[in-house]
Amino acid sequence: MKIYKVANWQSISAILLLSTAFAVNAESGDISCLYETSVQPAVQKFGLQSYNAANETEKWYLWRTDKSLEVSNAAGSFSEKWTATDQKTVFYQAIYHDKKFLLDFQPSDLKILGRQTDLETRRQLFPKHLLAQLKQTGKGFFKTYKTLKYQGEIAGVEYKVNWLPELNLAARIEKITSDGVVITKLEALYPLDSSPYRQQSLEEYDDMDYADIGDNESHPVVAQLQKSIGIGYAHQH
Repeated sequence: MKIYKVANWQSISAILLLSTAFAVNAESGDISCLYETSVQPAVQKFGLQSYNAANETEKWYLWRTDKSLEVSNAAGSFSEKWTATDQKTVFYQAIYHDKKFLLDFQPSDLKILGRQTDLETRRQLFPKHLLAQLKQTGKGFFKTYKTLKYQGEIAGVEYKVNWLPELNLAARIEKITSDGVVITKLEALYPLDSSPYRQQSLEEYDDMDYADIGDNESHPVVAQLQKSIGIGYAHQH
């Protein structure tokens, strides 16, 4: 079986942000979110380091249930989905909406690729074991939800995190390194069943097991993906 290069997220288009939010069932955690991630590269000027204004920004969606997580670029062209069984075994799908094509990764595929997943950490966006190493610096709100503010340095990386304890979810993550600043922030939050951000139906999609792509290189979508962005396990936010 061949191992193919990692797939990149495509460029995303700006969308109108919605400012209203509804109460979410904190126990179920079934939510739909709009996030924005911006990158500010570090620059040197007169021997001093500063950061450019964000010159790379993307918006993306997150849909979360008790046993699954899907994230998608705002353009709706590509998404990733992780699904856990009762035994905590995690399956992964790379979904190319613009091509109506998806790849199914079995747990054994993820093990071979070195991409086994802690789904709970992905559901939270920021690892709890790192959060425990930061100092709580204050409190605040996101819409009607209380947030706890954390800050600190871990292994040379400065973190500032706004945490939603009711949902076990990061509302804002600021990561500062010598290379620059990456900020991921929650823009909108809805209960999953009443969200304006809808997951796309996969009923008419052509699907293929990752283990079979080596035998299907003549498949038009497989051939196109290999030539352009590659087939594989896409990067996360």
